[in-house]
Amino acid sequence: MNDIASPALPIDDTATPAGGEAVSVTRLAPFTNRDLPTPLACGVDTLDLGLYIEWGSRWDDLSEILDDAKEEAKGTPGAPVADGTFLVLPGGKQPCYRWHLQWPEFHLYLGRSAEPHGNTPNGYVSLNAKTLWSLGVPGAVALVTNWIERLEGKVLSAKPSRCDLAADFRLPAGLSLPFLLAHRVPQHVTHSHIMTGESLETFYHGAKKTPVQLRIYDKAKEVLQGGTKLWFYDLWNVEPEACVWRIEFQIRRERLKEFSIHTVEDLVEKSGGLWRYLTEDWFSLRAQDDSNTSRRTVLPWWQVVQACAEQFGPSMKLTRTLDSASADSAWYVNHIAGCTVGFAAREQLKSLDEALPVLVERVRAYFERNDFRRKLTVKSIQLGYPVSSGTAEPDASVPGMESEA
Repeated sequence: MNDIASPALPIDDTATPAGGEAVSVTRLAPFTNRDLPTPLACGVDTLDLGLYIEWGSRWDDLSEILDDAKEEAKGTPGAPVADGTFLVLPGGKQPCYRWHLQWPEFHLYLGRSAEPHGNTPNGYVSLNAKTLWSLGVPGAVALVTNWIERLEGKVLSAKPSRCDLAADFRLPAGLSLPFLLAHRVPQHVTHSHIMTGESLETFYHGAKKTPVQLRIYDKAKEVLQGGTKLWFYDLWNVEPEACVWRIEFQIRRERLKEFSIHTVEDLVEKSGGLWRYLTEDWFSLRAQDDSNTSRRTVLPWWQVVQACAEQFGPSMKLTRTLDSASADSAWYVNHIAGCTVGFAAREQLKSLDEALPVLVERVRAYFERNDFRRKLTVKSIQLGYPVSSGTAEPDASVPGMESEA
């Protein structure tokens, strides 16, 4: 993870407009140095690409295998293919993509056509957040390309369809809805929010389907829910009790095209400039020191956010391989422990030594009726942990997966 230094910034959120007299306004209490956010990580958190794929002579064979697996997957989370390397799910992505394939690192959707037609892609990929933070954008895309090549396809080009740029900040004081509503510029844009009691969880600026939407939310709370994203604490290098908030912009194809972002290389090269546009021109938090919002002073709080622009682009490379196994396992242990207490109470078992053997016996009996290995394969891929160790021979029934002599 890149270390991001917080710039030295003034803390006064008032300013004197041209003309010499300050405008009389009602303002919230200014932030202090203690309240300024500490940047923890910046990067691409979501990336969807339209893929233009040219399939080889064995496309008909692969199509048949995918159809068989899709039929097998009906009523299940997915059918394992290629010795559990990936899943074929029962649905597709209407109306363009018949098949939905899932790897631990990404979801791949494929259309029926053996080659793209004009500007219409015949493939679509959604990269997982962990893949992007671990490998970076070029590495994550290379992973997808390599897999398509193993299936005897060739990626001719890849066009960004959606990109989420995110920056995470340690913010002990948290954020409030009144603060964001009072200081956001522009103020006329549609907004919504999610609250827990009087505490803000998520603030949205812009509608979901618009070319750009901003989300400001309590990322630490999201990470702790479900126990599957605890690897973020390795990325942030903070203790689990830390208060971490995320500034995240969702940018769709329409806006990306306006900045001539047509390829993955364009996105990598221009992501810093895109962050500057989003945090300076498209949205900002400003002091209430002028009746004209465009002339208001940018809050020191938001200056820290804007300064993260230099952390995007080719200079930002995450070299760490994030491993969440130990943290995520702890969540499951806690969950199982809680269920064990409930089980013992219902069965009128009086001690842990008495309860555990009975519970293990019941679990073992359950998996005698249900395929543990298959369930393990499906769940491992869903959580990002492939069952295959990499040493097993590929499944020769899948085109491009045959063993080399």
